[in-house]
Amino acid sequence: MSSYQDSDSLPPRSEAGLAGFSNPGLELGEGECERAGVEDKMEGFHLDRTTGASAGQAESQKRRGLAVRFRGVEVEIQGRQILRDVAGTVLPGELLALMGPSGSGKTTLLSVLTGRIQAKSGQVTLDSQPLTKNLRRMLCYVMQQDIFFPNLTVKDTLMCQAHLRLPDSVTFAEKEKIISVLVEELGIKKCLNTIVGNDFVRGVSGGERKRVNIACELLTDPSVMLLDEPTSGLDSSTSHSLIATLKHYAVKHQKTIISSIHQPSSLIFHMFDKLLLMSDGEVAYYGQASRIVDFFADLGMPCTPHENPADYMLDKVKESPEVRQDIVDYSNKFRVSSVECPLLSKDETNTHLQSMAGELSEVKIAGADGEGAGAELEEVESPQWASSFWMQLRTLTARNFKQQRPQILSLINVIKTLVTAIVPGLIWFQVPREEDQVKARAGMLFHLVLYWFITPIFRTLPSYPAERPIINKERLAGSYRLSAYFLAKVLSELPLAIPQLLVHITISFWLTGLNGAGAYFADMGIIALSTFTSEALGLLISVVFLRMDQTMAFSTSLIVLTVLLGGFYIQKLPFWLAWLRYLAIILFSFHATLQLEFTDDASFRCASQSFSPHCAAAHLNNPNETAYIPAQEILDQFIIPLPVWGNILVLVLYMLAFRVATYLVLRFVRIPGK
Repeated sequence: MSSYQDSDSLPPRSEAGLAGFSNPGLELGEGECERAGVEDKMEGFHLDRTTGASAGQAESQKRRGLAVRFRGVEVEIQGRQILRDVAGTVLPGELLALMGPSGSGKTTLLSVLTGRIQAKSGQVTLDSQPLTKNLRRMLCYVMQQDIFFPNLTVKDTLMCQAHLRLPDSVTFAEKEKIISVLVEELGIKKCLNTIVGNDFVRGVSGGERKRVNIACELLTDPSVMLLDEPTSGLDSSTSHSLIATLKHYAVKHQKTIISSIHQPSSLIFHMFDKLLLMSDGEVAYYGQASRIVDFFADLGMPCTPHENPADYMLDKVKESPEVRQDIVDYSNKFRVSSVECPLLSKDETNTHLQSMAGELSEVKIAGADGEGAGAELEEVESPQWASSFWMQLRTLTARNFKQQRPQILSLINVIKTLVTAIVPGLIWFQVPREEDQVKARAGMLFHLVLYWFITPIFRTLPSYPAERPIINKERLAGSYRLSAYFLAKVLSELPLAIPQLLVHITISFWLTGLNGAGAYFADMGIIALSTFTSEALGLLISVVFLRMDQTMAFSTSLIVLTVLLGGFYIQKLPFWLAWLRYLAIILFSFHATLQLEFTDDASFRCASQSFSPHCAAAHLNNPNETAYIPAQEILDQFIIPLPVWGNILVLVLYMLAFRVATYLVLRFVRIPGK
């Protein structure tokens, strides 16, 4: 037997089930149990997240780390066993590395620890209390993808999260102070006024974006932080700096940090206190990270001095099924319950959780329904949302406006608006008010309503798919109500369309010489309503069909049918198809603009070869006098069944129907995490 095994004298695993387990070498170092009781000594400003009180007023409510214990965790998804009897313990001030080959179950375990996935069996506890919805609010989860709105600055992004995830009682100045402390500690102060960016928009670097992601989660001062491969996509220097920052944060503030990580460098690997190595859903090693080399040496698989232990152990668990099973079996032989040291005595644990009960009733971090955590927390009612509906609505509206403004009001869109207004205006320039030009005037109106039907749809189609990952992340975190997000999206995008609409209609209207100032303002309102209805339809399509190829195929087909049925090309349909024309939204806006244009009986001169009965009779009775075709005869050519107000009402009903349908799809179909 090797000296590694002899030095620990670890007994075999109990058959009755254990409170926890470890691999060889997991025995806690001197002072580790005591470390769990250390208070958070955050230097500088400290703000109580519950009431917004200053440090002096909230000294007794500073949040420290919690011991995370999980044992016997098993997960089965669609008949496939993903996790098998996984267990471990992480104490405040510790940094645990969760490692293993791709598909070994690392992300699944993180999802179980955050409560996002329900385990088939096993238990997860925080300071010996079962993980409930209330206690989940003490955790944060940093996803692997750093997904943000690219056009927002780092400061805008953090302030938005502060408004959403901190109580309204925390003042703006206090939120700024919290952000100032975080960015200083995470080393991103210099890029506060730089846009976040993404793969297509230049912004902060990948490492800085990852730190912004972490800062967003630290705003609520969580006791436990879980990270999914935070170094993914970063270079070795940036990765080392990031893990060093996390290590410093864990020790300085006595926070519990669990992070999955893929192939770290030797320097990074040795920053971790503990290691949980997984293979095919099972534990291959759990213990002190510094003793992994001894573990494999005992197995007869010595790691050479110049080899990276992290790379070596990953190669071994991937080597062959037989080798993998030998490692897992050897690990299972030495599971012990001795790791479950008296981190906190039962009385100390109960006292600590009782002190947190008041905080849990105020710290409204994430979409839970207020369940208690054990006897101490059963009577504590936690509001479901951190901020009020109006704060959420105001914040999300401002955020969406800032994100969409550079795109909608970009130079290319300004040029497009001017060109598509001036060119048709010149084509229909000052159309004569004569009977044989009625069709041309109607064509101009049809062009206007068709343009403002197509443009909003194609502008809106990519909107939801592009922001869906961000929205899903925030909804999973319980950052805001779905109703607040939906209403904010509607309100923020409406004013952005108005400047383009105003410029386009104004140029087109006066170049073509349409029917006076009264008709101009009325047409503006009707086409604006049609635009808002088209936006609602476009958003519904984008929510129903998430793939862009599907949305484009459906939208193109819809537009072609709408053009055919819009009332300009075809006025009469077979009786068994007549109902289809009422599905064309532009039919109603086109009819309303026609009714506003052709209102004056003395406006359009009769043609010499008129098809109008009135004009024919006028020429016959007074051949030398100028005759005018009645407006109603013009409108009769287009078969308009509804008055102006009726067409407006139909547009309003369509818009409301599309909005309600979109909300219902988001609420009951596009559920985050499913």
